Amino acid sequence: MKTNQLAAIAVAVLGLAGVASTAEAIDVYAGGSSAGRQFINEVPLSVCDHTAGPITHYRSANNNVHLWQCTFAGQPFNFNYSARGSSDGVYPVDDTTAGDRSRGRYNGKGYMGYIDATNPATSGCGTTAPVNKTFYDVDTASTVTISINENTTCTNPPSAVTTDYPTPTFVRQPMHFGYSDVQFTSFGQTSPAGTEPADPAPNVTENRLMVLPFSIVVQNSVRRVDSAGNNIGPVQNLTQTEIEQIFSRQVRDWRELGYAVTNDIAGTQAVPSGPHNVRLCMREFGSGSKATFDQVLMKEEAAEWAATTNNIAFYSASSSGVKTCLDNTGAGIGLFGKIGYIDSFEATASPAYITPATAAIANSHVVNINGFRGVDATVADAVKATARPAVLKALRCGKSEFWVNLEAYTKTAGTGDATRDAFIARMVSDAQNTTVIENLPANWAFEAPAYMLAIKAEDRSAPDHENYAGRAAEYDSQCRGFYASPNP
Repeated sequence: MKTNQLAAIAVAVLGLAGVASTAEAIDVYAGGSSAGRQFINEVPLSVCDHTAGPITHYRSANNNVHLWQCTFAGQPFNFNYSARGSSDGVYPVDDTTAGDRSRGRYNGKGYMGYIDATNPATSGCGTTAPVNKTFYDVDTASTVTISINENTTCTNPPSAVTTDYPTPTFVRQPMHFGYSDVQFTSFGQTSPAGTEPADPAPNVTENRLMVLPFSIVVQNSVRRVDSAGNNIGPVQNLTQTEIEQIFSRQVRDWRELGYAVTNDIAGTQAVPSGPHNVRLCMREFGSGSKATFDQVLMKEEAAEWAATTNNIAFYSASSSGVKTCLDNTGAGIGLFGKIGYIDSFEATASPAYITPATAAIANSHVVNINGFRGVDATVADAVKATARPAVLKALRCGKSEFWVNLEAYTKTAGTGDATRDAFIARMVSDAQNTTVIENLPANWAFEAPAYMLAIKAEDRSAPDHENYAGRAAEYDSQCRGFYASPNP
């Protein structure tokens, strides 16, 4: 549905409902994608009314749990988001029976955890401080900079809990809407924790938002070697065939692909004698990152991963776990030779035009896939207007394949509260707005569908250049003669 149509719906809903007179905040509970969490948790900047009072943002230290407190349509709101896996953005939203699924529990994964809106201190949230944020304000059709109150080091809120706790922080909550990296028809993955059912959701509406690129990340300890076996530098490119061989475990030792593993995290030491184990940092079932990886690069899932493999395969419930696995501070700490998949925002250092700069995953680096990567932070231009298209050039031009469309899932019948439904409609509408996408602080790792010159009909489809006929001049100026930098 078009952005202006959704905006009109929001206005119409508010017109029917009127503006609530009570000062009690309306709670909105959402969850799902961890890969898209940074994008999702910046959209409230454009949704909240920054002229009607302060905006406050609390975030857990691992970036999984967020709380925005602000005003919308004259009514105070608490927008809560918990990132654990994309199926959290579909299954609990779909439920209409008031059973466990509507409260964020299914398949034994536990309940979603949220920050306590009435007393954030019980969730380990300290004092907020003023922080400037620049974004596109849909209401005034202009880019603005405002100061919000923010704390990003909340220590207590979990991504999930297994029972009701006696404190408000962990009480089960209904799921009003959610986000998924993939279409729900792409689910059905297996991991040691269990299996996710496929095609689950007749009672939700799918809203396509923006393009979400992913990356393959290799630990710096994995090295290229010369004919004599000497360390000559980091791995910079893998073919899709090599990636399939690695994650299906047809290849279990890096030497089978002509690489080697040093005994130091930086990869600076001489290459030792073997073994040179391939170690995998992966996501559990229900993860949109896992579904994306299986659909786009593997094309099918390797059945072997129904069982664990000690010190070889490490599974995480969220992207933050894959990140710590790769940088050697989490799963498999002290073990080298790791490779994993993760969203490009988490994997990629920010380009030169982003201030303040954001670092990439420590001790690891993004590699090209078949010579290309979706986000190229090596572009040195510090001017956003010229740098951003170049940063996302391979993605726009269809050279990069490892991406999907982030989806928002809403209850087809609504949540039962017209003002809450209007807030959700505005969240979806602003998340589809091309100018909003381009101007969010994390915009270097997300792309608006309007800029894509090669599109996908399904998650597993290869990019299709059907746009060329109607956008030939744009395609020719951006994409013809475009080749990746030479990589060994």
